[in-house]
Formats: sequence, C-alpha cells, structure tokens
Amino acid sequence: MRLTCTREAMEELAHAVKHCRAPGDGLGGAFFQRIEAAGEEIITWPEAWRSVGGPYRRRRLKRFPCGLIHHQPEPGWLEVAAVMHLHRGPDYWRGGVE
Repeated sequence: MRLTCTREAMEELAHAVKHCRAPGDGLGGAFFQRIEAAGEEIITWPEAWRSVGGPYRRRRLKRFPCGLIHHQPEPGWLEVAAVMHLHRGPDYWRGGVE
C-alpha cells in the first residue's frame, strides 16, 4: 500500500508545522513525528478509522488537535486529502476534494 497527499494537504501540513515551530514551544518536531506515525498506521489499517462521509476516514492525532482525512482512490493507493485542524468547521476540507 502506498500513501500520497494532495497539494492542499501538503500546504496544510506545512502551515501546521510552521505554527508548531513558533518560538518557545518546540512542538514542530513532535508534531511531524505524530504525522509520520499516523501515516504508517493508515497504511497498516486503512479502514480502522472513523468514516467522515463517503470513502473518507479521519485518523486523529494524539496530543495535537488535528486529523488526517484519507481515502483509497484506487487499489494499492491511499491519499491524505486534508491535514484537518479539529477546531475548524468539520466540512471545510470538502471544498478541495469533491
């Protein structure tokens, strides 16, 4: 199984890492490690996470208010459609994927 990200998800990830690297908090590295671990878990158990409509599922991150919205567009491939901040509107990410 291979994992890829949409352009929008990559932009959200870059923004979130930049935000976590604000002076004094030192959370950028920890956040990125959680993203990597979540990606590996999605590859291992792609259907284990809560459905958020249609083929999309959300894998919440531990310690951070974010989730990875993912789906399987074709056999052998998984795609992260959004790196969703959980304090935003729950369906904001749909504008870029549907």
